[in-house]
Amino acid sequence: MYEILKGILVDDLQARADDLSPTTSCTAAGLDSLTVVELSGILNSKLGIEIHDYELLELDTVGDIALLIEERSERRAG
Repeated sequence: MYEILKGILVDDLQARADDLSPTTSCTAAGLDSLTVVELSGILNSKLGIEIHDYELLELDTVGDIALLIEERSERRAG
């Protein structure tokens, strides 16, 4: 799930791929409050996963976001 998230961050939100790893802090990845709102919408439209911006803002790293996406997609798959 990390690679999918990385692709979204790079392709849709113009993050630099070289700056991203699972341990990269959300701040270092450029995820401010506005970008997190965009990411939330992209996750919903592209992956069909509902994750609210406030949930993303509570996470510390890009890897934490990937884990949350994985949990939600598993829950959705049922």
